[in-house]
Amino acid sequence: MGKNYAYVPGAEFPFQYKYEHMGVTTDCVIFTYEDRKLKVLLVRRGAEPYKGEWAFPGGFLRMDETAEQGALRELREETALWPSSIGQLGVFSDIDRDPRERVITIAWYALVKPSEVVGGDDADEAAWFPVDDIPPLAFDHGQILKAALEKLRRDIHFQPVGFDLLDDEFTIPDLQRLYEAILGVEFDRRNFQRKILASGILEEAEPVIENDFLSQIHFSKSRPTTSAFFAMEEPVPEGMPRKGRQGRPGNLFRLNRKRYEEMKEDGGKLEF
Repeated sequence: MGKNYAYVPGAEFPFQYKYEHMGVTTDCVIFTYEDRKLKVLLVRRGAEPYKGEWAFPGGFLRMDETAEQGALRELREETALWPSSIGQLGVFSDIDRDPRERVITIAWYALVKPSEVVGGDDADEAAWFPVDDIPPLAFDHGQILKAALEKLRRDIHFQPVGFDLLDDEFTIPDLQRLYEAILGVEFDRRNFQRKILASGILEEAEPVIENDFLSQIHFSKSRPTTSAFFAMEEPVPEGMPRKGRQGRPGNLFRLNRKRYEEMKEDGGKLEF
């Protein structure tokens, strides 16, 4: 059997195979939640092919970097955004997906808080688009977006991905609107509240008290007068706990990560 390569001493890559080589790129699907809408980050291409059209941030992988490093580099160069972590979405390898040559892409995705983005490198512009109002996309990026949305909608039942898009403290209506935006459905308010509280994965961000007027007024040595009862209706002084019943949707909550991990270990799944 003959050799399928040639060895060229002194060359940068001395083993030169006879097989054709294909290009490898990375693409980044970055989601955020803003103005009660799920949004995705796009860049307007500044070069051919598809010059002037919208696409995901990305580009060709360098020989001295991993796929993840290349994805983060391209994202930073084209949008000035650099998330703390990204996860691999999948490999897209349709033969004619890129008109330049045979190119496969490794797609990544992440969820970030709303951030300002600026087009750079070979991207003329970078902007956030609501997922229900996406312009025509270059290459096969429409297919990649569909895959990313499907993954996000699966993961939301098994991982706390949705909480990464909210502030650390949030109300139950905030959480409901986020889940509705991701899943593209509307939930019954009372039913959603009942299920999410029953799951035990939320904890109140600050203590609440049951209309205890003694906690709503400033103590003195004298006995409170009748007027003190009406003070309960006044705004709570700064630094004092809010009044209200535990579990009310207007209260602030945060994710109980320990309870969430326990639920996952038990094979639990969030249902809404």
